[in-house]
Amino acid sequence: MTMEAIDRSNRIGLKVLGFLLPFLLIFFSLFFISIYLYQTVLEETAYFSLLVGDAVPRSVDDFDTGFVPAERPERLTQIPSIGYGKQFARLNVSWSDNRWDIINVPVYLGADKEILKKGAGMSYASFFPGEGRCTIISAHVTRYFAELESTPVGATITLETNYGPYRYEVIEKHDGVKGSDRWYMDSSLDYDLILYSCYPRDNGGKRRTERCVLCCTLIQGLEVSD
Repeated sequence: MTMEAIDRSNRIGLKVLGFLLPFLLIFFSLFFISIYLYQTVLEETAYFSLLVGDAVPRSVDDFDTGFVPAERPERLTQIPSIGYGKQFARLNVSWSDNRWDIINVPVYLGADKEILKKGAGMSYASFFPGEGRCTIISAHVTRYFAELESTPVGATITLETNYGPYRYEVIEKHDGVKGSDRWYMDSSLDYDLILYSCYPRDNGGKRRTERCVLCCTLIQGLEVSD
């Protein structure tokens, strides 16, 4: 091959590279933006989960968090001091043949994106079990509440707290609640416990703007008394 032919070949190669370079830059930019969105928005945002694909339920052992639930006391005179972001309970849900379908989910005070990476979060504007008011707990459908929308009315929910156990029964289930219709965040509602997550679990690539909400009544557990 002559020098002229080599030079011509190099020029053609540079032209092809120059033509492809903008497309390559766009491709890699979109790739890294997608990773960023997945990590900071799609996976972590409490109220606008956009994740695609099947979610699998997760089980957390006590060893993972170091949390030890308390036995039922004879009397409950006050709720112990619990700091924001601290685990105070673990949650289990059962509805068929005493099979536990949501298992040992750690529950923390607060529901920001860092807390919801680790487990379920109790709304800071709601009330602790035992205070006689509504407790509101949420978690990601793509993480710890993957089976929430499968939970039927009549299911049993237990909250083992650091001051004693509480048992609830699901009395209402609301699927497809609009995310903008946030009645389930009202702690003055006449329920003892509300659990919610994004809906549906398998969204076919669409944005999740709805919620699955379980409303529960207390069937066992001490309330604060003087």
